[in-house]
Amino acid sequence: MKKSFIIIVALLLLSFTATAQRRGKRVKEPVYTVTPQEAMAAYDFALAEEILEHQIADLTKKKQPTDYEEELLETVRKSQLRLHATEQVTFIDSMLLPKSQVLQQIKLSQECGSIMSYADFFKTNKDNDCTVFCNELGNRIVYSEANQKGHLRLKEKSLIGGEWSMERQLEGLPEEEGENFNFPFMLSDGITMYYAADCEESIGGYDIFMTRYDADNQQFLAPENIGMPFNSPANDYLMVIDEFQQLGWFVTDRNQPADTVCLYMFIPTETRRIYNEQELGAQKLGSLARIASIKDTWKDMDAVNAAKKRLAEARQGTKNEAKSRDFTFIVNDSKTYYTLANFKNPQAQQKAKVWVETQKEYAAKGQELSTLRSKYATMNEVQRVQIAAQIRLTESAFERLAADKLALEKEIRRLELNK
Repeated sequence: MKKSFIIIVALLLLSFTATAQRRGKRVKEPVYTVTPQEAMAAYDFALAEEILEHQIADLTKKKQPTDYEEELLETVRKSQLRLHATEQVTFIDSMLLPKSQVLQQIKLSQECGSIMSYADFFKTNKDNDCTVFCNELGNRIVYSEANQKGHLRLKEKSLIGGEWSMERQLEGLPEEEGENFNFPFMLSDGITMYYAADCEESIGGYDIFMTRYDADNQQFLAPENIGMPFNSPANDYLMVIDEFQQLGWFVTDRNQPADTVCLYMFIPTETRRIYNEQELGAQKLGSLARIASIKDTWKDMDAVNAAKKRLAEARQGTKNEAKSRDFTFIVNDSKTYYTLANFKNPQAQQKAKVWVETQKEYAAKGQELSTLRSKYATMNEVQRVQIAAQIRLTESAFERLAADKLALEKEIRRLELNK
């Protein structure tokens, strides 16, 4: 009993001593030399997260609001996830220029349609950064315009009988109060659309998103943030892909002064491949994600040089127009054919003839589908029921032609390259 009492007293003394030592020795507070925003700009999202967690804990102790810090912390964590999934992209060139001059530097094939400023297309003096995309046939536009509350929304119009239809807001895109949508661009399939949004899913101001049109439900599918390296903690505005010249452009204001942007040119790919972070290491991955050096992305110099040549031809413009072109067929990164005579393999040439006709049918069916959809948007419920079956049949035919066209393209390339 006496021994137990002595042990208890000893333990109490040790406890009092440890408490006294803790009171006498304060834990050192961490000192950060950068703000969370500066850590984000350097793509050190782990450090940004650490700083914010410390700030939130400190503010909580002081019973002060933490709404801003918690919102920023969520953005940091989303950025960290997207960093791990950085896409492998080959950038071939870049240029700094005033934001107002960007559209003049993007040289699209005629088949891809055109992009204009809102002011130029609608012949107005309205001062905004909105853009208008017009398809190749010139009968459909997708553009951005402010609603009554001043928030930018994507809308469309169709040319019917020589007159532009009433504007319609694009359906299916998630919209919250205070969010903005701008800079639309559609691929030649008339289904895939890129646009920029300043919204909850953005990691900076504007981020670039991709969506596709759902023919069955007559609306766009839930959009997908296209991730890094295209998106960043800054504003990333515009994504343009020319499938015929196999060139891509995108615009960002990362690390730039006010009203100045960087226009990047890159080689688009059919499939998305991400970098192996374990092989590269976190520092190198961060460098690639923020596009610290476009030369770091040059792995296949033949592809880079061929793309630079296509870019130079696109910039010349007038030279391209002077060429005799019946069509544009990309064989690989270094070969693009414009006439049947370009094909060396006789079987490939025969298949190319079929492809040309399929291409014409595909364009005609796309025009028919666009007209039907435009009519559908202006009809009442009874009329919509009557035309719905025709739209579904036309959509099926359009999708079948798209599949046939793609299969022919693959077979032609295989024959021409003797694979």
